[in-house]
Parts: sequence; structure tokens; C-alpha cells
Amino acid sequence: MIRIKIKKSEMNQMSAATVLASFCKAAVNTCRHDEFEHAGNLAFLGLLALFPFLVFVAALAGVFAGGHAGAEFIRLVLAQLPPDVAQALSPRLTEIISGPPQGLLTIAILGAIWTASSAVEGYRTILNRAYGVASPPAYIWRRLLSIGQTLILSFIVVLAMIVLVLLPIVRGKIAAFFGQSVFPLTRGQLVCVSLVAIFAGLCAAYYFLPNLKQRPASVVPGAALVTILWVAAARLLSLYLARFSQVNLIYGSLGRVIAALLFFYVINVIFIYGAEFNSLLKIALDGGSGPKQAVKQPVNHS
Repeated sequence: MIRIKIKKSEMNQMSAATVLASFCKAAVNTCRHDEFEHAGNLAFLGLLALFPFLVFVAALAGVFAGGHAGAEFIRLVLAQLPPDVAQALSPRLTEIISGPPQGLLTIAILGAIWTASSAVEGYRTILNRAYGVASPPAYIWRRLLSIGQTLILSFIVVLAMIVLVLLPIVRGKIAAFFGQSVFPLTRGQLVCVSLVAIFAGLCAAYYFLPNLKQRPASVVPGAALVTILWVAAARLLSLYLARFSQVNLIYGSLGRVIAALLFFYVINVIFIYGAEFNSLLKIALDGGSGPKQAVKQPVNHS
């Protein structure tokens, strides 16, 4: 019995040491692989693709969910952003949702899908680099996969819009059945829902985007870490922009746009760091055989 307890204790210590070593080395690899520069590229692609993506989502929402669903969804998203970033994005987001383009099969919508898929392809390239995928599929197949994943993501967002509209109605029906009054969701409940959605989205991105065969559980540590770091980074960035006015002094009327770019840059650095952390943890738990398998057997998730 004593021998078994010692082995379990050693395994626990090794597990903690492995996580700590991966946590520290992920920061080193983020610098070594020039990921800070790549994060700037992703920030540009993300902001460039955001509005075309929302144009396509607004068109879908107009067909399936209605404009009020999109407005509620945008309100929830903006509530999670730093104030300066939300103020920079809010006017255009409101315009898109309040007046969605008519018709899905137009040149503008096709261009929006192509632009939005460019950001997806950019993230796939960076994740392949972080996971050590040396032989990804040909560009044409990766691009088609990016377009398909963009369409799937759009339908998921529209589904989320529909849920936001139906949820209060369902709650009202249930409350009326039991003879109770309906109270709106508290801020704490909204934050919990947002954190769960962010965590689920990160898990999906880490699992489906890289051309790599991996277990679903292997993406959970990095997704959980990134979720925590994103919340902390958003708070710190909000405090910085509120207490220091250097951004407005230097960039003037472009200050809010620069704040949005800075926000996208920070969250992309953290996103890449999470991928590096997942990769190192996978290698350590697999006994150092992770990268070789990733290079020899890249698998395309469809």
C-alpha cells in the first residue's frame, strides 16, 4: 500500500512539473517562433474579416432569425469587450445588423465569404506552425476547408442568435406554467454563459483548424488557459485605456481603431501561446513522440 501511494504521489508531482514546464516553455517558443509578428498579421486579418463575416451572418439571420436576434447577439458580444473597443466597433456592427443585405448569392456576399475564410486560413497556418505540422495539405484543399468552416461557423452564430431570442420566450412559458415571475439574466449569469461559449469556441478552433490528428481532450488545457488569460487581458487593457491617454494623444481620432487593433493583437498573442502550450503538453504526455507523428501523419478535419 505504501509503495502504491508513493507512485501516485510521484505521478502527481510529475504531472504538475510537466504542466509548469510546458507553461514556461510555451512562452519561450512563442518568442522563438516569431509568433508576436504573426499575431500582428492575424490581428489585421481578423479585423479585416470581421465585418464581411458579419455581413454574411446578418444575411443569414435575416432569413432564419430576424433582425432583433442579431441585435441581441451584438449587444451580448459588445458587453464582453473593453469600452474603447466596443465604441469603435459598435456603430458599424449596429448598421450591419439593423439593415442586413438582401439575398445570399450576390457578388458582395461571395466576396465576404472569401475574405472571412482568409482569416480562418491564417489561423490554420499559425496553428500548423505551433503544432509542428510540416506537411499540410495543398493550398486549394485548405482553402476549400476554410470556406466550409466559415459557413459552418456562420450557421452556428445564427443558431446562437435564435437561441438568444427563444430563451426568454421559453423561460416565460415555464415561469407562467409554475406561476412565477420571470427575472432577466443577471450580469454574472451572462458572464458565465459568455465564458462557456468562449471556451467551447477555443476548443473547436484548436481541434478542427490544424491539419493534425489529436484527441479532443488534448485541446482542453490550452483552451481553459486562454479563456482565463483573455478575461484578464481584457480587464487590464480596459484599465490601461481608461487611465492612460497616450493612444488618443498619438493617434487622435484613430485612437479607438488603434485600440481595437491592439485588442485583437493581444488576444491573438494569447491564442497562439495557448496552441504552443497544448503542443508542448501533448509532446510531454506522449513521451516526446508528438511532433514526429504530427509531421508524418497530418490529417485534414472535414
